[in-house]
Amino acid sequence: MAAGWGANNAWRAATWNSVGAWMDYPQTAPVYYDYGNNVTYEDDRVYVNGEDAGTTEQYSKQASALAQSGAAAEAPSDGEWLPLGVFALAKANQENSIVTIQLAVNKQGVIRGNDTDTKTEKTMVIQGAVDKQTQRVAFTVGGNKSNLIETGLYNLTKDEAPALVHVGNDKTAQYLLVHLDKDKDAQAANETPTS
Repeated sequence: MAAGWGANNAWRAATWNSVGAWMDYPQTAPVYYDYGNNVTYEDDRVYVNGEDAGTTEQYSKQASALAQSGAAAEAPSDGEWLPLGVFALAKANQENSIVTIQLAVNKQGVIRGNDTDTKTEKTMVIQGAVDKQTQRVAFTVGGNKSNLIETGLYNLTKDEAPALVHVGNDKTAQYLLVHLDKDKDAQAANETPTS
């Protein structure tokens, strides 16, 4: 666990102001990645805000290269990290989460964190990066390098964030990252229904 990224700090949700200052985006407008709306797949092409981002295979390979650049980066755990929060990951239009994801970013844009399976309680390491120009985030989970999750850095400052899961270079699925609040979620788990 990174210094300054203790158990309680990990739950702190980041704001765009804190992320913008951390990543040195003083006057940069945030970019929101809304898969199916401003990020669309048409035929064999991907469009981001109406601009051609390449073929579906190229777009997926870009995400993979971004995630791998973060995995290969020197990112000492005792360095400075900004917690981005703890999220539940669920398929779009489903209420049940399959995993809990804890994320942090360093000033170079390297992403690190943990992915915990909600059924098995097995935890795996997250490694990835932020593309500082496009604000696109991509990361892998555990040793699986062919599947990855992408979203936008600004998305991670919202209560709910669209995310795209790449399965290899030819399949994608839309997911939702939902910020979890340690105190509220613990209280909800301890409440008993009344009749």
